[in-house]
Amino acid sequence: MINLKNKKGDVVSIVGAGGKTTLLNYLSNKYSGDNSVLMTTTTKIFIPLNYDYLYNNIKFLDTVSLPLKNSLYVVAPKYKDKLSSLPMKDLKTLIKYFDYTFVEADGSRMKPLKGWNESEPVICDDTTITIGVVDLTHIGKRIDKKIIHRIELFCRLVDKKEGDILTIDDYIKIILEKEGLFKNSKGKKIIYFSKVDLMEDLKIIKKIKSKLYDKNFDGDILDIE
Repeated sequence: MINLKNKKGDVVSIVGAGGKTTLLNYLSNKYSGDNSVLMTTTTKIFIPLNYDYLYNNIKFLDTVSLPLKNSLYVVAPKYKDKLSSLPMKDLKTLIKYFDYTFVEADGSRMKPLKGWNESEPVICDDTTITIGVVDLTHIGKRIDKKIIHRIELFCRLVDKKEGDILTIDDYIKIILEKEGLFKNSKGKKIIYFSKVDLMEDLKIIKKIKSKLYDKNFDGDILDIE
C-alpha cells in the first residue's frame, strides 16, 4: 500500500517515466472510495479501465448536483484512442469542486526514461504535491533510444552519450538537476520508485536515498507499506 500522507484539497501532479499512469490509476481509485476525486492529464493518457464517470469537458458541472458525491470522475477530452488535456483555465476551475485531484503531467511515449524539453512537464499552478516517478530497473543497461524518450536531451542531462552504461549517479542527476525530473514542479516534492518488485537488488534504493539526502534533496521518498 502506498502512503501518500496528503490532505483534502490536494492537487497531485505526477511526472517522470516508467509507471506514471499505473500510479495515477492506483491513487485515483484508492481515494475515490470516500472522496470526490478528479483524474485528468495535462498531456495525453490512455482511457482508464476503472472510473465512475467520464466527461469530455467541464460542462458536466451543469448537469450534476453539488457537492459532488464520492466517486472517481475522469474529465478530459478524447483524442483518438487516448484522453488529452483540458485548457488550463478549465482545470483550475474544476479543482475547487473535488476533494482530491490527480493529474498525469508528463509524457514519455511509454518509455521508462526521458529527457525533458523546455515545455515539460506541464504543471498546473494549483499543484500542492509533485510526485516524480523513477524506474530503477534499467541501471546497468546501455543508454539507448529504445528505452529513452528524447535521448539527446537525456544525454545532455546526465552528461553521457548513447551507448554508455546507466549508473546510480545518472539517476541522481535525473532527480536533482534543474532540467530533470522536478523541472517546473510545484508544492511538495515526492519520489516514487516504480517497479520495485522487478528489481534484483533492493540495496540500490538505499544507496540512492543516501546519495540524495547527502546532496540535500528537499523532498520525500514515497512510503510503501
